[in-house]
Amino acid sequence: MRILVPTRRLVLFAALFALALLITLPLRLVLGAGDGVITAREATGSVWSGSLKEARLGPASLGDLSARLSPLALLTGQARIEVERPSGAADRFAGAFATSARRRSAESVTGMVPVEGLFGALPIASIELTDVTVRFRDDQCDRAEGLVRATLSSGADGLPLPASVSGAARCDRGALLLPLASGSGAEGVALRIFGDGRYSAELRVRASEPDLVARLTGAGFSTGPGGYVLTIGGRF
Repeated sequence: MRILVPTRRLVLFAALFALALLITLPLRLVLGAGDGVITAREATGSVWSGSLKEARLGPASLGDLSARLSPLALLTGQARIEVERPSGAADRFAGAFATSARRRSAESVTGMVPVEGLFGALPIASIELTDVTVRFRDDQCDRAEGLVRATLSSGADGLPLPASVSGAARCDRGALLLPLASGSGAEGVALRIFGDGRYSAELRVRASEPDLVARLTGAGFSTGPGGYVLTIGGRF
């Protein structure tokens, strides 16, 4: 004896079953399927209401975050995770990170990211992002906007650097460019980040006093356009 199930009812059952699986899908499975833009020591909860312990943005530590998957992005073939520091945290951090077959993006990110030591000898202690959006397609930057402010440290050489430099993010020849300058314009950092994990940076300082020039050259600076320049490169 055969039992016939109406096609419409069968399709409805399959759709409800798929929806039930998606609703209860653990966040750690989605995070594990990404390309490593956002990682965490531990991911708990479901994709709709989860948490990340000791989350990281690339090599930078973000601490603990709440996280959830964006259902609308799934319709376009993207895994888009919205994250935020829990209420009551000392520093705000919020934004979204999306991945697909050919694209990676950070969207409307606002918050402080500690980066001390991540860029080699470049004396940046932290980067503050304000509504920053960056998108890479096939490892080429094709969209970048938002304000970036970097807090500088004098480092072991004790150079008289400004407390901070700032500028607007943009794409430049396939790389993410952060052209950061001090209020006076006498100091600046041009930081480029490439889609394959490389970075390059130029720290520029104007100087005419013999003592400062000697300290700059002793720290590895050489004469260049607009003053003395320290060039740094590496990979995360």
